[in-house]
Amino acid sequence: MSQLEGHLPSADWVAQDLEQMLRECDALIESHEEQLRRLRESTAELEAELEHARGNRDEATRVLETLRAAVREGRQLRATRSQSPSQHLGVVPDPGHPPMTPTASEAGTPEAAQLPPGNPVVLIGGARSVIIMQVISTDGQREWSARAVTQALGESSDAVRRNRSVLDDLCKRGVLAKSERYSREGNGTSVFYRLAAPWQAA
Repeated sequence: MSQLEGHLPSADWVAQDLEQMLRECDALIESHEEQLRRLRESTAELEAELEHARGNRDEATRVLETLRAAVREGRQLRATRSQSPSQHLGVVPDPGHPPMTPTASEAGTPEAAQLPPGNPVVLIGGARSVIIMQVISTDGQREWSARAVTQALGESSDAVRRNRSVLDDLCKRGVLAKSERYSREGNGTSVFYRLAAPWQAA
């Protein structure tokens, strides 16, 4: 709307101009409010992601500390077990197979002459498996029965079945060889176990 030069604007013209200004201000305010709303939503999402990341970091720190503690405990247990592996073993000699002088066998690795060539070292885990292997390693040429191993450990006959189960498991892992022979009494077969591969405590 134009006005005649030299004349004051009419009230109607001023009102229309102000209404136009109000509409422009309303549009600008609405636009800024929409931008502000989006920024607030983005800020809330960022804060949620930040809180989630902090929670993950705290959980990872806790798990890592637990894992490190378990590793330290495992190292201490292995060191304690390897310091004196045969202090409590009372090996019963086999009259038919006199025991060889324990050398590397005390550390879990029998002499090479006692084993078939080319066998890889088998890692053995579990306290009972390791101590049974330590017994058998004192004489790698001997054929051990479950009862003889139990006697060498100084345990009662109640432990024979449990030790036989461990021996069978060691056979499956290839570190022992299993053989059966008819008993001299003629009342069935007897099972014997013999060292078949070098081994090492895991």
